[in-house]
Amino acid sequence: MAINTEIWNVGVASIVMMLLYATCSAGFDMLNASLADSSKAGMDAKVGYLCSSIYCFVSLAGSFIAPLLIVIHSRFVIFCSSLLYVPFYIGVIFLNKIAIISGSAITGIGDGVVWVAVYDYVVRISKRENLERNMSYFIFVYSFAALVGNLINYFNIEDPTKITDSTRVHIFSTFAALATFAGFLALFGLRKMPPSDDADRNSQSSDSASKRLLGSTSDDNDEEQGNSSNHLYQPQTKFQRLLKFFLTPATLAQMATSIVSSLCDCWVVIICTCIRNSYSNRHLIPIFGIIFGCCKVLLCGIWNKISTLLGYKFMIYVTSTISLIWLTFVFIMFPPLSIHEKSEAADALVSFGSWAVILLGLLTGISRTWMDLLKQISCGTCSKSEEVMQGFQPGLLFSVKTIFWSSTSAIVYALVPYMNLYILVGITFVGLIANHFLFMHIILKFFLSEHQSQ
Repeated sequence: MAINTEIWNVGVASIVMMLLYATCSAGFDMLNASLADSSKAGMDAKVGYLCSSIYCFVSLAGSFIAPLLIVIHSRFVIFCSSLLYVPFYIGVIFLNKIAIISGSAITGIGDGVVWVAVYDYVVRISKRENLERNMSYFIFVYSFAALVGNLINYFNIEDPTKITDSTRVHIFSTFAALATFAGFLALFGLRKMPPSDDADRNSQSSDSASKRLLGSTSDDNDEEQGNSSNHLYQPQTKFQRLLKFFLTPATLAQMATSIVSSLCDCWVVIICTCIRNSYSNRHLIPIFGIIFGCCKVLLCGIWNKISTLLGYKFMIYVTSTISLIWLTFVFIMFPPLSIHEKSEAADALVSFGSWAVILLGLLTGISRTWMDLLKQISCGTCSKSEEVMQGFQPGLLFSVKTIFWSSTSAIVYALVPYMNLYILVGITFVGLIANHFLFMHIILKFFLSEHQSQ
């Protein structure tokens, strides 16, 4: 029995992103611990935060150029972007400060391109009625990344109190090999992409890459063809439609929720640094990651059924509540300066033992997984809406979302070495409240299943 091409492509794209996300996220999580335990001078947690900031800042460039590249050849673009992850791992293997910093910049470019390219690919090959299902499956498969990357870290650490040079080489050599494999898997595993329903509707007469990017033909051709779906855009220039796209409430909400999501994603790396600075057992970092990864896998796997049964409105309330509980636990568990320097766990508001890391991993996994699912699926459904996209292709919205995500991450990582944990918690609290409001009052209506149920 032949495998459905749509399902096959979603599966391969998911595995590619799973491998890249596994190596990148676990690599940055372990970077600070590796630098702290290294015998070489001049390498500390601030170097790790600097690399994270540069990585996120440079990924802005990748996000800007991604919509221009993906109309050329999606598989080749994903392949090349995957290989750009490798220089960073090589720099950490040799523990060269310049190589690590420059490698994080190169990885940032690849990351900015590949995320936009893959998400755009999945949306464009998905039929409208299958979009939420495909996005759920996609996120479910790549959620294994947090588990895979941290399992590699855990089984390579022999001494719980130290990251040895040989351990570092084993871990980051494995990461480099997996990123390379992901690139070749995309190049040879993804089948030729059939025209999407949106492409058929908006781009039937496109004869150039720039026209395919915009998702429509010229205004004159639209008028000649009498295309009813593009009739809405006839009186407007492409600049006017672009301006209207950016001023649409749904687009503004996607920008704002991307900022909040990015801030919460930064907390995963920050928590790993807090664990390293507050506890002597280095195994606690991958243990936190493994629990976090198990939660992502389990919760992504059951998301489609739960959201269908209970509805997205209920899931938004649950996600917001758990996220606030998670943030409260972080607030009372770590000392205020543990985000960038050695601190005693006893200096926290409440002194917990190592077991608290397990609970924190559980809360982090639930909060980050469901918030990420809501963000990604809502972005996919908004990108299928003519009201939002104004005739442009889905890649434009994914690019805008990634740009705001990367900008926020770059700023947060740059400021963390000079901030107090309590201040960062306060900013995150405001962000979570705003995120809940935006989902409930603006984005909720774009969830297709929610709209159909009403």
